[in-house]
Order: sequence, then structure tokens, then C-alpha cells
Amino acid sequence: MYAAVGYQGITAQQATNRLTEKLIEKEKPVDLENSLIEAQQEVETKTKKKSTGIGVNVKGVDNLMVRLSKCCNPVPGDEIIGFITKGRGVSVHRDDCPNIKNEDEARLIDVEWEGVNRQRKNYSVDLEISGFDRNGLLNEILQVVNETNTDIVAVTGKSDKNKMAVINLTILIQNVDHLRRIVDRIKHISDVFTVQRTIQ
Repeated sequence: MYAAVGYQGITAQQATNRLTEKLIEKEKPVDLENSLIEAQQEVETKTKKKSTGIGVNVKGVDNLMVRLSKCCNPVPGDEIIGFITKGRGVSVHRDDCPNIKNEDEARLIDVEWEGVNRQRKNYSVDLEISGFDRNGLLNEILQVVNETNTDIVAVTGKSDKNKMAVINLTILIQNVDHLRRIVDRIKHISDVFTVQRTIQ
């Protein structure tokens, strides 16, 4: 094209027009690409806003402080409900938590787990185990839990004059299925009577 201008094959104005057209053609894909990138970033930003960091989404609401209630320790797979606290964001409870039953229904909000099957977080669960106080009972319980590759956070125990033992165990699990496997194995230990989750 520059040669054509030199030899007066096209005018300077025609050359300018052609250059402008080529620049526009080059810019169009770039603009489209930038638009796609911006749209993707917007989607990612909105997705991040909905994530609470504890694996729970508040339905229809972004940027809320969310925490798991310590009274019932919900874990992925539990039916859950949110409670809007005064100044502390949303507290997530198990749906069957007695502490939530007497609260103002207007302050309850729908919440849901983020991809239960993809959870890689650990959640604290309190178990109360009752049984006959015999030698080795506690060791057998701890061994069974260790065999499931489950972390034990705390353990306490006591027994009465009738040789009834109560063992309180705090463990870290990933979801309800993980918990059920542990509870089922503990229940099969000789002289264990009951295994249940506790609510404070």
C-alpha cells in the first residue's frame, strides 16, 4: 500500500481509510476477547462473594459473615438452617437443633452446603458414648477411630459406681457419611451401649 501511495496509485485519503479499516478489524477481536474476560471476572467475583469459606451458602444474599453454630456442630449432609444474629452475621444450625426452635422465625434464613460431595474441609463433631466400664474399652474406641484416619481433638471419660462409663469424644470429620461410618464401627465394639451426637 505504501508503494501505491508513492507511485500515486491511491490517494493519501484512500490510504488513511484503508489503514483505519484494518485497525478496526484488528480491534474487534480484541474488544470481544476483553469483553469475555471481563464477563468471566464478574462471574468469578460474584461466585467468590457467595462463598463463605466454611462451605455454606446463604441463599440469595452475598457478603454476609457466616459461622457454624457450636451448640450443634452441623456437618455437610446435615439439614441446616441459618439464623440472623445481632451483630454476628448468620449462625448456621442443624435443622433439628433445639436451640433454634424457640427463636424468632422472621430471623431464620435459608442456607445450603456448597457441593457436599466435594468438601475437603474438616468439621468438629462431639460424640457421647456410653457402655460398661471394663478394662480396655477406651483404648478400643480410640483404636477404631484411628483406623478410619479420623483426627481426635479431645477425649474425656467418667464412670459411676455401677460401672457405667460415659466417654465424650470430639473428632474432625468431612461429612455425614464419614460420621456414620465411625459411629457404626464404635457401636460394634463389645460393651458399647449407645453412641450419639451431643448438642449443648
